[in-house]
Amino acid sequence: MCCNSFRILIMFLFTFSSFALNIFIPSIPVVAWYFGSINIFSFILFGIDKLNSTKERKRVPELSFHFFSLIGGVIGVLFGILVFRHKLKSKYFLLIKFIILLLWILAIFFIFKNINAIISWGQSFSG
Repeated sequence: MCCNSFRILIMFLFTFSSFALNIFIPSIPVVAWYFGSINIFSFILFGIDKLNSTKERKRVPELSFHFFSLIGGVIGVLFGILVFRHKLKSKYFLLIKFIILLLWILAIFFIFKNINAIISWGQSFSG
């Protein structure tokens, strides 16, 4: 995970693949495909970083974990912390992860609280 453009490319690949998977299996919403895949990717990325840290290889930058948490992979990163017992001593890293988790919880709460307004707003565009 070298640079921001590579991270953004991965995000778009997950987005486009979610739409493609929804075409083949329409019973699963695009949002579920996206969040499922980005969280699995974040979890695997965390495992790769743990493996690289034990073998003293080049590590995954923390900025990559923050980016993938912000775009929806926060649950995968948190499971990675628990399963791989990695980055537990970094209080700053954990604080950022829990702030991102709190932001996601607030966003989901806002969406569910205002779901009717969001649906009617979306329908106003479709005519």
